Amino acid sequence: MVILAGGVQFARVFYTYHTLEKALRGGAALIARASNVNYCDPGDPAIVGAKNFIVYGNLQGLGTEIMPGLADLIQIIPERQSAGTTEVTPCACGAGGSADVDSCENPGGGRAPDFVVVNLGSGYPLQLLFPYVSLGTIDLRVSVRMPVTGG
Repeated sequence: MVILAGGVQFARVFYTYHTLEKALRGGAALIARASNVNYCDPGDPAIVGAKNFIVYGNLQGLGTEIMPGLADLIQIIPERQSAGTTEVTPCACGAGGSADVDSCENPGGGRAPDFVVVNLGSGYPLQLLFPYVSLGTIDLRVSVRMPVTGG
């Protein structure tokens, strides 16, 4: 019985990780293919739609969540590759509308990033259950990096 219960918990962890990765990959693909996105503004319609897609499976944010408590964990980080190197760094945000070309703020004169990373910050907490005993919580750290092909 112990081996069976352990197998069920292992399958549950694997299923949860796969579901989270699939949702993040879909949201990252939406953002990466969108054009005229202000990656520094969390209220940008493309970013809101991508978060809704990750959490609910649709752009409108209707229905039940794919995984409970997912909405507050999502982080979207635009990244840019340094010229002539393989180093990738987060875009400069918060320039306040200045014409900084290293910024990812579209209205401020910036340009689209080279990559977009969608992750769950410190991880998705998943409690490991065993009959009559809680074995603790693990944080599933899921992250997806997608090249930006939009504009």
